[in-house]
Amino acid sequence: MKIRVLGAGSGLPVLGKQLSCIWVENRGKQFIFDCGDGSIYQLLKAGIGPDDIDAVVITHFHPDHVAGIFMLVQMFYLQGRTKDLPLFIPEREAEFEKIFSMFYTFAERLCYRLKVLPITKLCQHYPELTTIENDHLGGYRQVIMQNGLSNTMRAYSLKVEGERGSFVYSGDLDTTDSICNFVKGIDTFLVDAGHPAFEQIQKLENYGIKRILLTHGAPQETLDKLCNKEGSPFEEAREDIVYEI
Repeated sequence: MKIRVLGAGSGLPVLGKQLSCIWVENRGKQFIFDCGDGSIYQLLKAGIGPDDIDAVVITHFHPDHVAGIFMLVQMFYLQGRTKDLPLFIPEREAEFEKIFSMFYTFAERLCYRLKVLPITKLCQHYPELTTIENDHLGGYRQVIMQNGLSNTMRAYSLKVEGERGSFVYSGDLDTTDSICNFVKGIDTFLVDAGHPAFEQIQKLENYGIKRILLTHGAPQETLDKLCNKEGSPFEEAREDIVYEI
């Protein structure tokens, strides 16, 4: 399995880091996990072609994880993609699909079929990919209830089972406790170290994980405390490096 962090930045853009986007190659298939603004430039930089990607998975609907999907769909159209593009999203599939028409990206004009699907069906299409719901969006409950909004607060973490070990991408989450059993004993964990408290990140070293990549705007203090210890499984996630399992 190969993993390439195309975007390791947080929701607050900073120079030198891109917004959330992960490329994974496993068992002859290529996936994109999340698609923040500017992801298309990272794909071009990496030499990833329009027909290389087998599916795109969005973990939750914060803009820094999904805003780039519209340009990705357009770029694949202009590049002449030929095969279907499954797009797995966390909630409100019918409503989300309509947004493409708002942007004049009509399904009838695409040279490939865009298939918007619920993330809960991801494993049915790709058995090597599994999901678990995490706790990232629970803090929005009050405003959603008070205003009668349709948001369902779905946010997910993803696991890829490879031939030589497993990889988990946390997406964004408030606590690592919400997915602790999902990550025990895996090979590589790309974890949001920007939202959870330091103690939530630190306790990951007790779960038998070989390599823990800290992403999404990890505070410098967290990096200094966790990454500089001899034998530490923690390291800062680096964009454009290919990690292998």
